[in-house]
Amino acid sequence: MTQLRRVLIVDEDVASANVLRNSLAQGGYKCEIASSGDSALKIVQKQTIAVAVCDVRLLGMYEFELLSQLKKLQPTLPVIVETPTNQIPQGVEAVKHGALHYIEKSVDCHNLLGLIAHATPGVRRQRKSTPPSVHQSTPPPQGRLTPPLATGELVHASVVMRELVASIALVARSSAPALILGESGTGKELVARAIHAGGHRASQPFIVVNTSAIPEQLLESELFGHERGAFTGATRARRGLLHEANGGTLFLDEIGDMPLMLQPKLLRVLQFGETRAVGSDRIGKVDVRIIAATHRDLGKLVNEGRFREDLRYRLNVIPLVVPPLRNRREGIGPLVELFLQQARGRNPDSPVSAISDEAMMFLTHAAWPGNVRELENAIERIVVLGDQEDVTLRDLAFLDEKPPGETWPDIEEVPWTLKQLSDHYLNWVLKRTAGNKVRAAKILGVDLSTLYRWSYAKK
Repeated sequence: MTQLRRVLIVDEDVASANVLRNSLAQGGYKCEIASSGDSALKIVQKQTIAVAVCDVRLLGMYEFELLSQLKKLQPTLPVIVETPTNQIPQGVEAVKHGALHYIEKSVDCHNLLGLIAHATPGVRRQRKSTPPSVHQSTPPPQGRLTPPLATGELVHASVVMRELVASIALVARSSAPALILGESGTGKELVARAIHAGGHRASQPFIVVNTSAIPEQLLESELFGHERGAFTGATRARRGLLHEANGGTLFLDEIGDMPLMLQPKLLRVLQFGETRAVGSDRIGKVDVRIIAATHRDLGKLVNEGRFREDLRYRLNVIPLVVPPLRNRREGIGPLVELFLQQARGRNPDSPVSAISDEAMMFLTHAAWPGNVRELENAIERIVVLGDQEDVTLRDLAFLDEKPPGETWPDIEEVPWTLKQLSDHYLNWVLKRTAGNKVRAAKILGVDLSTLYRWSYAKK
């Protein structure tokens, strides 16, 4: 356990490093202090470090040589970067180059202690003797942090997610409209919450509206409000959600499904901050940041006449793309651990407390067409229905069920030829691996050249 809780502090300011070391010592951490990059590398060569805290000025500024060398010596080492206020862009760049988080340097260590606690939760595979709530024993960090910690579930263990997190940090500093794109279930709302939490509107309301979940005739009233008597059943006036979000952020999910007749009114909000309640002749004013999200192709909707081109331009000031889970498989393991802890917290009587290596391998390579949402639901099911401490492949049999609409020969049908079965099975494996032929070849137990030959023979 001592090695797992060893922290490396890399800082030329020895006094500041000692303050942090004393604070960490009270939490049970053992600290090593390095005042230069060379001494930091020597420490990592000799000892296993749980997390490194580095002043950005020692990382190499733009090339980040020290960060690169630390990662070569210990590839999974979480590195937290401290940045002076005037060097925040370097902190963002450090995240793009592999750092876990950046945080403004302060004499108050509370925020940094929270980051370290998140980066060093203890032994990876917690056993039944560990209370489900142990990961919550340290209060969540407050103040100006990188946005992901404000959401808790925006895990960024992959390169593409680290780039997204760095972009979120920059977008959060603006009040311009943002458009979040990505497949269903990828975590677009988490990105929106991270943007809100990382900006100057963080203390103001964050209102979520799913435009596809509200009937067209009610959506205008929900967004803009209505006057008393404006329509049947309007027995009293009501403020709309735009006014509820005044000063904060309004998140419009599934913006591609917004009715065409409401789009000009939203455009007025984006252009002039103007609103008008249903049944009113008065113009109201709001100061609200609009963040929209969709899994649809807005360009295609524009061509089909179902979405206004000028509204798309207004929303698309800052576009962010959330990658599907199949494109960030390095993050599946951390997500599984996170969802496992959360599910155990909701189901304290469940014996499930760990994922076997074989089960984790299966989860990491599964197709996950429903992305993060599907993965979270799968872990919840495992915890609720599990009857043993370790999750094994047997517990994941439900994930191997045939997808809806996929046909296999019934017993009473004319038997398929061997070639038909082979081609069908090959298609099924390729579908389960999202078209990744390298992984498919490993599953099938054949050389990659053989798989290509089979694929060519099918055509």
